[in-house]
Amino acid sequence: MRLEAEKHSFLNKLFTALIASNILLLAMDSLLWLLNGCCGQICSTIYSGFYVLYFISNPIPPFLWTLYADYQVHWDEKRLRKLIYPLLAPVIVIGFMSLISLKTGLIFYLDERNIYHRGQGFPLMAALCYTYLVYTFIMVVRNRRIIGKKIFVPLLLFPIPPLLGSILQMVYYGTNLVWTGMTLSILIVYTHVQNRELNTDYLTGINNRRGADQYIRDKIRNSNSERTFSGILLDIDNFKGINDRYGHQAGDMILKITADLLKKSLRKDDFIARYGGDEFIILLDINKFVDLKKSVDRIKDNLSDYNASGNNAFEIRLSMGYDVYGYDSGMNVEQFIKHIDALMYSDKEIKTAKQTGGN
Repeated sequence: MRLEAEKHSFLNKLFTALIASNILLLAMDSLLWLLNGCCGQICSTIYSGFYVLYFISNPIPPFLWTLYADYQVHWDEKRLRKLIYPLLAPVIVIGFMSLISLKTGLIFYLDERNIYHRGQGFPLMAALCYTYLVYTFIMVVRNRRIIGKKIFVPLLLFPIPPLLGSILQMVYYGTNLVWTGMTLSILIVYTHVQNRELNTDYLTGINNRRGADQYIRDKIRNSNSERTFSGILLDIDNFKGINDRYGHQAGDMILKITADLLKKSLRKDDFIARYGGDEFIILLDINKFVDLKKSVDRIKDNLSDYNASGNNAFEIRLSMGYDVYGYDSGMNVEQFIKHIDALMYSDKEIKTAKQTGGN
């Protein structure tokens, strides 16, 4: 569990660095256009220095994007460490080109009025930056079979806004739309990928408590006398004992298996979340208790089949509480969760009493 948390933390750090570098370049870009044509030697020196820093920083966002996308696809930090050094080559080359531009005007130069002009090496610098986006695009396409559709499309579309921005920038000299395009790409990724990460349980891959609370809140808000929903709250019996006896790796494996069993037992559109620890919550568009009971029975049947297979190191036992949300009850999120939680513990107590009586 800790390893999975570290992976997602590393991914979030890469994304945060990508945002920060893009903000920095947007700010520098605005400052440079304000300084364009300023008078005096001191101003010229400051202006030239800022341009060197600006162009040194240009490959940083695409470089970070490549690291982020590769990690999002492969989830392999060792692979990323091996890639960093060859991927740094364009950054180093552009840094060198930027520094010598002060003397040679390779990427940029300032005329006698301190007006900025592109140098002959500017297209090469731009091409080196775009090698990152091209590489990432090819990598995403090649690995499309192992990437979920919800992630694949945003990763694939990321290069398009900055590419369009650079084309417009070449057509309309004096505008700078590359970093605006990059900002749009980052927003697309955040909306479709990063925001999803915030609502996803990193261990099981299903929704987490944050996503569940929001989902229930929306369901209650949209309920009426003719349309409501149902909830199932369940936990794994003796989960702490399994963790204590066999270790947390065994506990993690059971959580993953349970999540898979629930997905197998339910419809594609049913909402499943890990609500905390060994607790799971399921939300279904079901108005009648008899239909809800059928869903519960499917879970029990699949669980029985799993335990009866004899191919597993551990048996999994679940306690469940479930009910249809009563629109007229006026229950809020916390009250409805408390209601099905009480039913779940009642189920657990009944099973404990039977086991005790059987002994």
